[in-house]
Amino acid sequence: MFVARRCHQTLVLLALLAIFIVFSVLLRLTGFFSVSHKSEKCLVYSPAFPSLGRAGCKIRCVEKEGKATKTYTAAFYKKDHDWPKELIENIETSASILKRYGHPKTLNTEDGRELHLSFDYYCCYTEEEAVKIGKFLNSFSWTSQEVRFDKIECAIHGYGDAVSLVLMADQKSQQELTRWALKNERDLELTTGVRKHIPHTSLQDFHITLGTVNQSSFPVRSAVEEINKIIQPGKWHISLVILHRPV
Repeated sequence: MFVARRCHQTLVLLALLAIFIVFSVLLRLTGFFSVSHKSEKCLVYSPAFPSLGRAGCKIRCVEKEGKATKTYTAAFYKKDHDWPKELIENIETSASILKRYGHPKTLNTEDGRELHLSFDYYCCYTEEEAVKIGKFLNSFSWTSQEVRFDKIECAIHGYGDAVSLVLMADQKSQQELTRWALKNERDLELTTGVRKHIPHTSLQDFHITLGTVNQSSFPVRSAVEEINKIIQPGKWHISLVILHRPV
């Protein structure tokens, strides 16, 4: 009698265990027990966030002494520089990879847009101040700089859905370009009296913008990971990019 009762209890426990195992398998198959999916959203905020004054400027442009102000940019354009062929090919390859993942909002390899590396942003100046800045840049003693690019990153510049995908200059190039920009900013103030509203150290690091996407409908992180897998960091080009003077 006692043995029979123990056998019955054992059978009941085994049956309950079997039911639990089957139930757990079904839950996993239906997704209830699955590990949470990887977030596809970009988590990197630009130092210039939120870009209210256009072109990476975190301040909103307002009138100054009754005069309108706006933002100006000095940049190195591909058309004015002999960029390495392998760099351009890899940029076009990365654009093709993006299109496999969805529909980019913009691509700087298409629609007449020009690939460029911005040297500096001049946030919210009057037209008269802009003329002084332009004359200074034209007369500045520019020396050629060597630059190497490293990897693709995503960057959030402002409020809303849009995210930029950017090819970042490597650490050594960042340091040298930053020194170049800060010297330029100091000389600008000494020469013209026009002070830089936002130093370059408070703006995004040096980069080439590949394009923008709406992250609510685009797998941003997967696309970035795939590009950096196909074109490994530090392998974007062999020959150095030589920068002469921005326009």
